[in-house]
Amino acid sequence: MSILGRVETKSQPKKPQASESAARQRFEAAMVELREGSYRFASRLRGQAAIVLEELIDPEGEAVATLADVEGDAGALALSLPIELISFETWLLGQIGDQEELDLDIQAHRELWFNFGAWIGQQLRHRHGGHWLIPGDDPKTWRFGFSKILLEIAPFAFAERLLRAGPGCAKRLVSEIERIRQRHDEQRERDGGNDIDRFTAQYYLRMHTMPLGQWLVVDLKTAHRLWGQAATRDVIKEVRKQGSRLGASQAGAVERVLAALEKADPDKPLASQSKDRGLFEAIAQIVGLRRASAPVAMDILEKMVIPAAHVGIPSSFPPLDDDDLTNLRQGMEMFASFVDVVPHKYQAEDEGFLGAIPRAELSTPYPDRGKLEVGKGDWVVIATKNLSQMLREFDENKLLARFDEYVSYVRNNPKAPRRRDDGRYLAEAATRALGDLKASVAAASKDGHGLVFRLLPPPA
Repeated sequence: MSILGRVETKSQPKKPQASESAARQRFEAAMVELREGSYRFASRLRGQAAIVLEELIDPEGEAVATLADVEGDAGALALSLPIELISFETWLLGQIGDQEELDLDIQAHRELWFNFGAWIGQQLRHRHGGHWLIPGDDPKTWRFGFSKILLEIAPFAFAERLLRAGPGCAKRLVSEIERIRQRHDEQRERDGGNDIDRFTAQYYLRMHTMPLGQWLVVDLKTAHRLWGQAATRDVIKEVRKQGSRLGASQAGAVERVLAALEKADPDKPLASQSKDRGLFEAIAQIVGLRRASAPVAMDILEKMVIPAAHVGIPSSFPPLDDDDLTNLRQGMEMFASFVDVVPHKYQAEDEGFLGAIPRAELSTPYPDRGKLEVGKGDWVVIATKNLSQMLREFDENKLLARFDEYVSYVRNNPKAPRRRDDGRYLAEAATRALGDLKASVAAASKDGHGLVFRLLPPPA
């Protein structure tokens, strides 16, 4: 792709309406299955063992109190567990029958597993609120994200682990559900006793579908020298030396690079033997990486972080017009509204890279000087002069303080929609990313260093 405009983060579906309709139908069918599965599990347990499972996870109940009293003492815990919890575990494991372990190819086992996972997810949903994420037909891929705390779980994977764990699974179930409740209580306390829904389904979907942008500070002078001038045997020595400092977690990657280098003529520079950009990037990271920012979802980067750099620290807010209010009513993120409403102190080039950076400030890090395809992961080097000027006075706390004032400004407008969440979490994430960019720009100001942007695929 061209490096002129916004990064293309994902291909557009040929038939978006049909795709959305199919996804909606899949979600609605899955929700019916979840409700029915949860009901079947609890009803069967109540009918066969006379146990109401909801009572076992009641924070005021005997099971939870017992766990708190004797946590860490396995012997005492085994003796003091309430009879209902023991009975539940006996019933649960008894559903596997005479098989040695859970086998999801057996229909009865699969139904038990599905109903158990549905009950776990639905109970947490009813207790705390949140969103089922249904990417496909396989329940093992279904996940649940809470709305008040940033936490995502896989109820069916958890149910399978419990069923395979054998004795002790009931205690672990109650313990995990109680741990999640305590995290919600802690968040409520931090929020002054209020239950605030911060995280939408789109927030969790973004975590798995949105590519990430990352800033690197790379000693390109050293990387180019090794690639274009040094004999390959000297490159191997340097990669082995620098790679040994990266630790065991990177040992495999370093070995793969060394294996590729050993196929080259040791007496010649790599530039005369290869135009492999991936190999150049790997060597540059091993020998020349000086800083790497935390990856940020591309929509946040383009719609909030980069615009915030151009806004600066505003001293006042303009009146909200009809378009501004309509955007808020349609669910526009509050920080996105903030950087959209406030006039930019520094001019952005709308058709530029990331919707702001002029073409003249971009260059290629690759010796082949060919066309860049950022959407496919190519690096692009960005000049730091203008960014440095914009970010010189940036202060994360000052910008957040102005954002808080903007939230109050919006709330005082009688035409603005009422929101329980003020968007503070996302504002903190965006300003933190902007602070990371400022530090990267400063580090890239050293002679021979370059500020590199790269696109990463969505997290698995």
